[in-house]
Amino acid sequence: MACGKVSMELPKQMKSLNGSKAYIITGHSLKTKTPVVSQIETILGSSHVGTLSSIGQHAPVKGIINGMKAVEESGADILISIGGGSPIDSAKAIIYRLNEKNPDVWLPHIAIPTTLSAAECTSIAGYTTEDDRKTAVQNPHLSPSAIIYDAELGKYTPQKLWLSSGLRALDHAIESLYHPEAVDIPTKRLALEAIRDLFNYLPKSKEAPEDLKIISHLQTAAFASLGTLGQVSSGIGLSHSLGYALGSSYGIPHGITSCLTLSSVIELKSKNEESASQLARALPYIGIESSGNSKKDAQTLAFAVDNLVKNLGLKTSLKEYNVPRDQDQIIVERALRKRDDPAFNHVLELVQKLW
Repeated sequence: MACGKVSMELPKQMKSLNGSKAYIITGHSLKTKTPVVSQIETILGSSHVGTLSSIGQHAPVKGIINGMKAVEESGADILISIGGGSPIDSAKAIIYRLNEKNPDVWLPHIAIPTTLSAAECTSIAGYTTEDDRKTAVQNPHLSPSAIIYDAELGKYTPQKLWLSSGLRALDHAIESLYHPEAVDIPTKRLALEAIRDLFNYLPKSKEAPEDLKIISHLQTAAFASLGTLGQVSSGIGLSHSLGYALGSSYGIPHGITSCLTLSSVIELKSKNEESASQLARALPYIGIESSGNSKKDAQTLAFAVDNLVKNLGLKTSLKEYNVPRDQDQIIVERALRKRDDPAFNHVLELVQKLW
């Protein structure tokens, strides 16, 4: 069976959460191209009351509306999301909207991740509006009630998606270092451990994609990449903001947006002494000796991230995704949310180099 850990843990978690009617939220490919969803349906047995497998990339609001209706009609008392960020965030958004209708109820949610996006670690549900804009809702109740990491499931995730979602986790960890709300313990310490393991195990995962120990190390690193920062309301950082501006509007997976933006954002942040000093802390964790100059060390980190992206075969450009060059200012406005932001011209220059 593909779901060894899930088969042991899911019934336990269902019982602890008093769940008797489980509705699954997942994606089409996972449902139709792998045995994962059908096996979890079998594990649930008579407790399984339905599956929505039409959740698309970037969690379109149409899928959330359909899911909300299906969950209500099924009488489900617990949701189970299976997949990456889109199914997990969609489940959270469905729970949020159902609570708007009935404020006394927050459905429990068990997340079973199959990528390294770490959406299961946040109380935020990001989704795409009908006009292709990324938006989000947040509430402490949206954090999943339980998370089940099963290394067996990583074997079914396409390698490009798996590795690029690992870059998304690296994006979380690195931006945590200079986030204004991040505390040293546990957030930054966990982030540094995540950076070490992601740099170490992502290349190994490329060479041995079915190695369960490597998959397990990466799942732990993804969890550590957000630490307690998954609960903040002010956003993670510039690379994430650019990712949201690029993702749903131009059909670019969020893992790939991190491959596009992260090293360039680190380079930009290296010009700020405070940010540079925090970014420089990562060097010993990736086996590079500090020069004693924070700005230089931050630039070295940017170079190391760029090399990692290249070595994983994930180097890309906005041109490859057919993003018109005249969209540069629109992208920056969406990322910064205001045209008069003092960083506008610096970020515009960064974006213009992504083609």
